[in-house]
Amino acid sequence: MRPYPFTLLFFLAGFFVSTATFSQTIRQKSTTEGLSIGLQGHMLGWSSDYFQFLDENSGNGLGFGGRVGFGLTQRFELFAQYDRTKMNIKNIDAESFTFTNVTGGVRFNFSATTHALRPFAEVGYVHRVGKIDQVINNNSYDNILFKGGAAHIGAGLNYYLSLPVALTANGSFQVGGKSAIDLNGERTSDKADVSTFRVSVGVIFFLSEL
Repeated sequence: MRPYPFTLLFFLAGFFVSTATFSQTIRQKSTTEGLSIGLQGHMLGWSSDYFQFLDENSGNGLGFGGRVGFGLTQRFELFAQYDRTKMNIKNIDAESFTFTNVTGGVRFNFSATTHALRPFAEVGYVHRVGKIDQVINNNSYDNILFKGGAAHIGAGLNYYLSLPVALTANGSFQVGGKSAIDLNGERTSDKADVSTFRVSVGVIFFLSEL
């Protein structure tokens, strides 16, 4: 019996196996479905007409945060995020100044799983707390706490090094709403306008791919 039919059979089998393997590799370049966790560092800036002296002299800071996401599909993802920022106080007379942001929302992921680079946009709601300890206020040192909600709007990119790990970079704004003000532990009648922006870089682990 001549070997040609067997040669052709092995060739076709190898071709289909290679094609299936290649397709599987392509499909696994990225994913946004299932559970993910992320860690990131950021730079935060802020502005306020009410706290004009503070935002001019302590206008930015560095911080870190954590994020949990759950992709319902490759397009839609629910997320919750916590960020804490230590503001630069070298130009003000204060003991400390921090921002804390707790954010929840939905992320819209673009592009396809055949691409390692996946852009996204997100919207949500943030509960924001600013805390300034022992800051000079006229002739005394006061503790100031301001907190309130705002809209969260952001966009960015995920780059998948290799599943389940991706690098992420994004920018976001937290705008709108008014913040209630406590002075030395007592609620005041004042409301502060506060807007913040944050630029973040970090890493995400997609647990569904482990």
